[in-house]
Amino acid sequence: MGWEKLENSILNRSWPRGGNLETGDFYFEIDRTNDTEQLVKFNTKTNELTQIFSHDISDITAVIYHPKSDKPIGVYLHPDYPEEYFFDEGDGFAAYFRGLKKAFEGYRINFTSFTNDGSLGILKVYGDRLPGDYFLANLKTKKVDFLLSSSEWLAPETLNSMRAESFVTTDNMRIGTYLTFPKEQTKNLPMVVVPHGGPHARDYWGYDQEVQILSQNGYLVLQVNFRGSTGYGDHFYTAGEQEWGGKIQKDIADAVHWAVEKGYADPRKVCIYGASFGGYSALMNPIRYPGLYKCAAGYVGVYDLEMMYKKGDIKRHDRGLAYLNRELSKDKNFLKENSPIHNTDKLNIPLFIIHGEKDERVPVEHAEELLKKLEKEGKPAKSLIVANEGHGFYSEENKMKLYTELLAFLDKHIGIGSVEKQPAVNE
Repeated sequence: MGWEKLENSILNRSWPRGGNLETGDFYFEIDRTNDTEQLVKFNTKTNELTQIFSHDISDITAVIYHPKSDKPIGVYLHPDYPEEYFFDEGDGFAAYFRGLKKAFEGYRINFTSFTNDGSLGILKVYGDRLPGDYFLANLKTKKVDFLLSSSEWLAPETLNSMRAESFVTTDNMRIGTYLTFPKEQTKNLPMVVVPHGGPHARDYWGYDQEVQILSQNGYLVLQVNFRGSTGYGDHFYTAGEQEWGGKIQKDIADAVHWAVEKGYADPRKVCIYGASFGGYSALMNPIRYPGLYKCAAGYVGVYDLEMMYKKGDIKRHDRGLAYLNRELSKDKNFLKENSPIHNTDKLNIPLFIIHGEKDERVPVEHAEELLKKLEKEGKPAKSLIVANEGHGFYSEENKMKLYTELLAFLDKHIGIGSVEKQPAVNE
């Protein structure tokens, strides 16, 4: 009777995270309405439910298991910087893990796998200036030996650090941001705002190739985990529904104002660049907040919301159509009001449109129709449409072309000396 009651209320929004038939203890990660995820333990013999862990800000990124028994003993979290929490010492494994973390201070660590007897493990060490180094850890002798680097050609000391900060919106939403500064510079910088895709995804503290490319070339990079981003609880996730062109864009604009008020960014030198939903935001934000940006670059972006129902792979499945209905609405006026292609009269800054001709997620027609409309209105945009690429460029040659042209575009409009060519914001 107890099991049926739980199944119909709490456990129907949960994922199993391990258990033991002998003891009857089973662990579940629960998606709580209007709250963050929670790890619970349910005993099938006693029908007892025990709350194990939840965090005020962060969902559970992953569960930490004992290397031998596979029993859950802790969780990984990512509220701002990555964290770990152990609710079971695991016969000394938790203490060993803490010792390793101290040895690799400034980086994140996790075990990717263990031998069957739990005596050996592959340890991954990574961070904002390190994509990933791998070590063989002997849990008996406590010895750790280097195995290999995923990017041995990168020198961490030459890369730029990522800083986590946050602010609170007027409607009391906590918005997490990541700031990557050029070397030894933190004030009054030209800034590139890089909204993430999704929108139900998020940015993490860690190595980001694109962020490094931009910051290594003198730009402050601002990443924003706006409402609708994953990892901050159900209430934060659902707050982004049907807000693609509304409150999500306000969060991004508020983050720009916040960075300017903190003295990090020069308000006369701000551009926005993003991919997929980030590409949508790269155009929708300047539409909603004219005067805030000096230029915008959209990469495989969504520019016509109504087209999402007609072209691309999302609409091919019932769950895809359900997603669009939940996220966007079927109302044609709503779709037009929130589509860049129907608001080009408000786009009066230099634009750079980038797309792959074989994109199935966001078909190239989004870019082509937008470019045609801009041309017709006498506002031709710079473009890079590449054959044999899809929802993102993968060949080294095309990526080199993309970033070379993007940097040239940014340098022209917000680089050194560009401010003399343009009026200050709101002049």
